Amino acid sequence: MKIRFISAVVAAVLAAMLAGCGSEIQDNAEVSADLGVLTADEDIVTNEEDALTDEEEAETPVPVAEETEEEVKTFSEVKIKPADLKYEKFDEIYQAESGTVGGSAAISKERKGYQGDGYVSGIGSEEDWSVSFEVPAEQYYNIILTVAADDTAEGGLSLNGSKISEFEVGKTEKFEGRTFRNIKLKKGENKLSFIPVSGNVDIDRIQVAASDEISKLKLTAAGGTLSDRKAEYNAKALYKYLCDSFGSKILLAQNDTIGTSYESELIYKNTGKYPAIRLGDMMYVTGGEHTEQAQAEVNEALSRSESGAVIGYMWNWTSPNKPDDSESVYAENSDFDITKAVTKEDVAMLDIDTLENMAESGGITVECLQLMSDIDKVSAELEKLRDEGVPVLWRPLQEASNGLYWWGKDADAYIWLWKTMYKRMTEYHGLHNLIWVWSAQNSNWFVGGEYCDVLSADVYGGGKGGQVSTLLFMQSIAGGKPIAMSECDSMPLIQNMADEHAMWSYIGQWGGSYIVGEDGELSQAYNDAQDIITMYNNDLTVTMDKLPDFMTMAEEVKKAEEKAAAEKKDESKAE
Repeated sequence: MKIRFISAVVAAVLAAMLAGCGSEIQDNAEVSADLGVLTADEDIVTNEEDALTDEEEAETPVPVAEETEEEVKTFSEVKIKPADLKYEKFDEIYQAESGTVGGSAAISKERKGYQGDGYVSGIGSEEDWSVSFEVPAEQYYNIILTVAADDTAEGGLSLNGSKISEFEVGKTEKFEGRTFRNIKLKKGENKLSFIPVSGNVDIDRIQVAASDEISKLKLTAAGGTLSDRKAEYNAKALYKYLCDSFGSKILLAQNDTIGTSYESELIYKNTGKYPAIRLGDMMYVTGGEHTEQAQAEVNEALSRSESGAVIGYMWNWTSPNKPDDSESVYAENSDFDITKAVTKEDVAMLDIDTLENMAESGGITVECLQLMSDIDKVSAELEKLRDEGVPVLWRPLQEASNGLYWWGKDADAYIWLWKTMYKRMTEYHGLHNLIWVWSAQNSNWFVGGEYCDVLSADVYGGGKGGQVSTLLFMQSIAGGKPIAMSECDSMPLIQNMADEHAMWSYIGQWGGSYIVGEDGELSQAYNDAQDIITMYNNDLTVTMDKLPDFMTMAEEVKKAEEKAAAEKKDESKAE
């Protein structure tokens, strides 16, 4: 399925809604498939099924509506009690041939390297093969499936009748392991089966081992400092709050239609609370056909900031040579070659006239000049926020590793572009109000902690689980920085996140038809209305009304730094 920009049914109100910005990331080779599948070449998970049973979900408190004469609904706040995570050692191996084998599946001994009495091959449907096993306790387990294939094949893993993952097996002579991390299994008997998608997958054995990762998980980013050493105090205050809150509170964020806060207002109308973070898009800044909408977008951000919201921005960067074509953000619709822009020249610190002369003389390419010009245009808009004292969660070049966008053609070129943009925006344009959010979603594309402040992932098709496997992967490369879920189609249940210790820094619900129905009201296609109400009315999430006074915090940060500097100076004199 190709991802497209879509028109809103309520177009008079919702101008230029966006479809999910990454709902197919599980299909690319750089990103691991659905649930915790880690291989040598794939290192981030994107999806996870609901971790709770229906009975457990029923235990989650439900906010009660309070009497009000206003149209906006208000609800009482509920307290979320995390489940008591237990850990009991368990590690068993089950031979595939010992399971139920039928249909087109058969036990084979042709491929070398199998264990036991053979392996299972030729699975044509989910009913052809399954293996049942018992576990001693309801807890989290890692499931390792040992597989092989003569040619590239795809399949899914089904647990107790529900699919929990899709994965790919490349052509291989030997059996290799595919690990599905932190799967919650019920106590007693569980049944595992394979769902064939394409090609033939040979299955040798299954290992089920108890995991203590979640029970031991403690998220913290306290004491974190911004990568920009010249950061303004308002940015420092916001970042301090994100770091101090990480692991204990989750800020709620909403991606709004460009130039509006329609989705955020809809959330307020239905829950009585505004999102803590208003997320926007700088998409129309570089073109010439949507200047009014681009200006409306910045004005809306300024307005929401004045109302008390934190401001965040992504940049669906249209191809530099097709700035007014919204489809050109996608690699398949762009002929812009990012690798041609890469240069050893320190272009980040040169004025645009010098860059134009260099392009004319051949010192840099036209592609390089176009990138710098676009960065300058976006910087000019961000300067308007800076000049009003507004810190910004800045998330450019999203999901690079999945190859969906033109900036995702080459990892080295992407990293060069990120670092060049970082230097030009901070040092050349003086945008010291930015908190840089990286979301390329693959460790091979990581720009390094000195060039970003928050790590994030976009999660689509993940169900209602807390997405803790994705969080654990991000933690492995975060270096103590906060970790956010920058986009999602279905917002995880707050009870699931509490139970899984998956306390993301913030969670950004995607906008458009993912939250708005055809009638312009709250859609329940991806989120049940009651779940959203609970998400916005509990003691673990942060809405706009719960945010601190960042101006006061900025003054406190400034005083603390001045005091520390004075004490250091006194110590130097004493020596």
